[in-house]
Formats: sequence, C-alpha cells, structure tokens
Amino acid sequence: MRRDYRLWALVAILAGLHTTACTQKVELMSEIKPAKVERVQGTELSRLTLTPKAVQRLDIKTAAVREERIGARKRLVAGEVIARPAAAANDGSKVWVRVPMSAADLRVVAARQPAQIASLADVTGGTTARPVTVLNGSKELAALHYALDQADGFTPGQRVRVELAVSGAAMRRIVATSSVLYDAKGKTWVYTSPEPMVFVRHAITVDHIDGDRVVLSDGPAPGTAVVTVGAAELLGTEYGRK
Repeated sequence: MRRDYRLWALVAILAGLHTTACTQKVELMSEIKPAKVERVQGTELSRLTLTPKAVQRLDIKTAAVREERIGARKRLVAGEVIARPAAAANDGSKVWVRVPMSAADLRVVAARQPAQIASLADVTGGTTARPVTVLNGSKELAALHYALDQADGFTPGQRVRVELAVSGAAMRRIVATSSVLYDAKGKTWVYTSPEPMVFVRHAITVDHIDGDRVVLSDGPAPGTAVVTVGAAELLGTEYGRK
C-alpha cells in the first residue's frame, strides 16, 4: 500500500509541475504582443513594430516608390460661377468662375492656360474661359479664377465642371493602388517601412489614378519601401491600440 501511495504522490507532483509549466508558458505568451505601437515624437503618427510571426500572418509585402515621367494631360475639377467683380467692369467678361485648389494642385496646374467650363449636365464639351487675376488686393491663394466673356446660361452660384490644363510632362512618384489608405477624414496615406518589421504612416497627395497605379504629387521619396499588401490591417492595428 505504501508503494501505491508513493506512486500516486509522484504522479501528483509530476502533474503539478506540468500544470505550472503550462501556466507559465501561457502567461509568457500573453506578454508577447504581436505589435508594439509607439507615438512618433512631435507628431500624431505611430511607429508599429511587428513580430516576425505577425508579419508572416498578415502576409505583409512592400515595394519601393518608383518615379516615372508622366505626360501632359487635363484635369477635371469642380468650380462655382461668381458675379464679375466691380473692379473688372471693363474687362469684357460676363461672369467669373472660381475653382478651389489645394496647394499641391496649384503646383501642377497650368494656371495661365485657358479652361473649359461646362454645366454638370453637359457631357459634350464646354465654354472656353480665360484665366484672370483676383482684384481688389485679395490675397486668396487657394483658388484660380476664370472669366467668361459669354454668359451662355451660367449664373452666379451655379456649380460647374472645369477642365484645367496640367503642367507639361514631369517626373512623378508612383505607388500601387493597394498601398493607398483613406482615413475617416478622407486624407490619403501609405505605410512606409523604414526598417524590417517597422511601419510608419506617411501622408500622400494623389495626383491621379491610372489603372492599378497611383500617381502622387506629394509623398515618400523615390525608393522608399511602401506596404502593398496588409496596409489596411496595419491601420486597424494602429488605431485599435491607441
């Protein structure tokens, strides 16, 4: 009987040791996070550091930002018909069109070239409008203005479609469409990878989309590694751990 008691005692001890080892392993695994999120000092961005297994599980892939020469083209934007300023009474125009522009857009648009103005319902063409300078000492820099010498049914307050000439051929940065993310405010981003398994969001300005590639007017420098697969998962990780 004593041998039986000893045998059962030994089994109990071994089982206890096994349970303790398993518990410690689970606790250790729970302490190992698949992603470490750190705030980038002086910004609202975060630096994501993933474990090798997390990178493998998300199947993250990257590609370098490349640079290509993009030919001259046109751009369609929205504009608004406004009344001709009193100071422009002698310029022969009937109405003007105001076209809001971002700072990045202003750098690439051929602002001194005529524009084609059309109503939103007109899909056949438009009316040629000449570029004009804002008068009365206005310091508005975030818009272009065009004068229509014939009203052609345009009235102040009307929303119109404007076809602008874009500056001539130039080198532009290119990323894959799968790299581009949109946040809740509509801003566009990509994730760069400055080091293996490290990822940081980078703001971009999209010039236009051409098939499966996105042409940028502003963004990471050529050669920068950008996430092409797994970007949405990184965004969820970043916002989910803030």
